[in-house]
Amino acid sequence: MNKIYVACFKYYDTGNDVIGYALCEDGHGLVSHVSSSIEWSKHDMGFLNSTWHHDTYKEHCPEGFELIWIDDADNDERWLDAVKLNEQLEGQEKTL
Repeated sequence: MNKIYVACFKYYDTGNDVIGYALCEDGHGLVSHVSSSIEWSKHDMGFLNSTWHHDTYKEHCPEGFELIWIDDADNDERWLDAVKLNEQLEGQEKTL
């Protein structure tokens, strides 16, 4: 079962708006979504009683996936390792 890491970041200077990213542990960026707050980002990214984007997640991970919310993307080794793999992908879709 693949792990999909989900994190959100401040979105420009637009109040509480954030942009969420879903990044598979294999480095593939799967989804991004702008939300009005961190809590809404969790919902909009398919976390917290939501299946938003799960079709996209299932397409990339047909054998199953586990969503993991990343609170501190700047210091979380799992997120940072996936970002490094993302940077190594050539000619493939990247969302970061």
